[in-house]
Amino acid sequence: MCGIFAYLNYLTAVDRQTITDILTNGLKRLEYRGYDSAGLAIDGDSEKDVLIYKQVGKVAALQKLIEEQKSIDWGKTFTSHC
Repeated sequence: MCGIFAYLNYLTAVDRQTITDILTNGLKRLEYRGYDSAGLAIDGDSEKDVLIYKQVGKVAALQKLIEEQKSIDWGKTFTSHC
């Protein structure tokens, strides 16, 4: 079994940190259904880049992994993101 949560903004400026927060909060709502891992993908800095994060365990472990990424510009704004 798996659970999928998605976020889409179209022509609405949203920064990468907000997008990541929305995704991790959505994953937390699915957490108590017996899942043993979590992951998410967000747009990178160029059109062809995708940042993918995966972690075994609870969503909190995924959040910690993401927070440790110091080279990412979390303030970068996207007007369209899926």
